[in-house]
Amino acid sequence: MEKYLSRLFSLAIVLLASYQAVLSQEIGANFNHDPEIIDIAYLKKTPVEWIRTTPYIFEYIDGKKDPATEPGLSKVIEAKKAGYKVAFGFRWDFNKYKLRIPKPGSSLEKKYFATVTALLTRMGNNLDMLKLGNEPNLETMEEDMDVNNEGYVPLVKFMERLLTEVVLPFYKAHPQYNKPAIYVGSLPALFEPGQQKIPGVVGLIKLAQDNKDLAGLAIHLHISDTLEIPKALDFVRAIMPSKPIIVPEFSLFRLYNRHTSDILGNTTKGVEFAKKYGYADTMRLYQWYSMANTKHVTATEWAELFDSRKWFFPHALQTYYRYFKQYGVVLATYGYMSQSAPANVKPGTGVWFVNPIFACKSLKRDANGDCAANPLWYADFVDIVNKGKAARKATR
Repeated sequence: MEKYLSRLFSLAIVLLASYQAVLSQEIGANFNHDPEIIDIAYLKKTPVEWIRTTPYIFEYIDGKKDPATEPGLSKVIEAKKAGYKVAFGFRWDFNKYKLRIPKPGSSLEKKYFATVTALLTRMGNNLDMLKLGNEPNLETMEEDMDVNNEGYVPLVKFMERLLTEVVLPFYKAHPQYNKPAIYVGSLPALFEPGQQKIPGVVGLIKLAQDNKDLAGLAIHLHISDTLEIPKALDFVRAIMPSKPIIVPEFSLFRLYNRHTSDILGNTTKGVEFAKKYGYADTMRLYQWYSMANTKHVTATEWAELFDSRKWFFPHALQTYYRYFKQYGVVLATYGYMSQSAPANVKPGTGVWFVNPIFACKSLKRDANGDCAANPLWYADFVDIVNKGKAARKATR
């Protein structure tokens, strides 16, 4: 198996070298699972042309939201009408609700698929990319990511049937619609050896490779070290040598989380920062985060805090972009607007709020009342968006 993967990867390098002339690496705005926060006024503040969102589909299955009237979906349609390209998908929280994947042809599967059809009925003519799932290796129960007694992996079978029984028939029945490029995924943490051994993970990558109706594979790259980027992409390219990859989510989230208990004064710059802003140098980062999320800080203070951290590297987005070019990533979308910013951050709290391009829930607003741009990322984000647009124009 290792020799087989090695030969495939060697072939991938050759194929990708030729693909560089025809692939562009576009960068867009990710609104994650909350399409209701899409704001055209803020989209206009950067040169982005793509938006991405993946609603919680069980909110629709359980009747909490109506596909025909949900305001969040109206925001997506509004963006499409305004000229933005849309990457849309579904988050299947089987693991959260301790639900097994339904058997093929079961009444429960039919119920789930009917909800997808209802969503496509409203959204189907407004999509440029469609993802069949979101982080399925985290959102699926372990039993359904392994080969069952009938000889197949339930997760892989479910995604394949979602494609063949719902999505493709829908677009065949609506030839007037532009059928979006369809991707399977999005698989996170593929740099972890344990993830690489999961039959459901390998099966989805093989499905993306072998199924002609799938444009490619979606993966997520939340990392603690930039060397994890090629580790994940090498694993994908060993199985799927040349089909496109998209990266709907990427960030240094895992890196931030390693350091939430650090004290401000563990570096010389940190001592100076604490003195300048009147904090104890023994203040923990999670305490400072709590303060920032409740009282809000200036963009200058925010930037200086991270500049005082030895572990933080400021141009990570440029590093990501170089890897995207190298490995044939055709679209990546980055967190755009604040979503979760807990008032009481603890050592184990996920610090997603460091990511957004507009950190509305942590930074003081601009003089005109608008959310401030995140100084950690804004300039590089605009730069790589423009690079992607230039690359696309060059391939026309």
